[in-house]
Amino acid sequence: MIIAVSCGVRETKTSSGMLDTNSLVTYFNELINESNGTMIIIPPQRNLELSNLIPSIDGLVITGGGDIDPSLYNQENEYARNISQERDTVEMQLLSLAEENNIRTMAICRGHQLLNIYKGGTLVQDIDSIIDQPLSHVEVNEKTSQHIHDIKIKKNTKLYSILKKETLGVNSIHHQCIDKLGNNLIVSAKSDDGVIEGIEIESGWDAIGIQWHPEYLGNDLESKILFDWIVEG
Repeated sequence: MIIAVSCGVRETKTSSGMLDTNSLVTYFNELINESNGTMIIIPPQRNLELSNLIPSIDGLVITGGGDIDPSLYNQENEYARNISQERDTVEMQLLSLAEENNIRTMAICRGHQLLNIYKGGTLVQDIDSIIDQPLSHVEVNEKTSQHIHDIKIKKNTKLYSILKKETLGVNSIHHQCIDKLGNNLIVSAKSDDGVIEGIEIESGWDAIGIQWHPEYLGNDLESKILFDWIVEG
């Protein structure tokens, strides 16, 4: 099974100094390989031509990263940072191609938010500015691989059918969240402060969005199950 995984641009130490690279943490490749899949990376680029490749792709992962340009959901930028319009464009194209060809899709963190925008939804640009007494949602570095808070997964959802759990401990690396829900989407999970942690397409296209980062929780059985799902369905 071939799994296409999107990525952004990050500054990386190379033999030629610090240079911008298209890269991903190796956890994605490791988890996809463990599930007997093969990963290909699709970076931001000006000319995305996938017509010959799409028939060979069995699954798509839209990964985390910087914030999405608020103009995509008809807002002025107040709190968004680390925006890449080129990445936004490529990943919106990938979501469109995945829906058109019914390619199984898992959208993670930024990807979860982009899936909502792709379907016509909006975002809260900064959780702390909107939600009274929010949980801690921005925990990085050594806490990236730790359970920061729990989420509640709704029964009768695809996410529940995959994980078979109503409560799940997750990591948390985001300062934005879903506001208005997009078309043909349902909420599959929330945290106790009301932040939407899971969404999925209500019918047709086999696609889910999750606000946490399962790739950093590779020792969790639930992360392995999610990557088994994206590879094998």
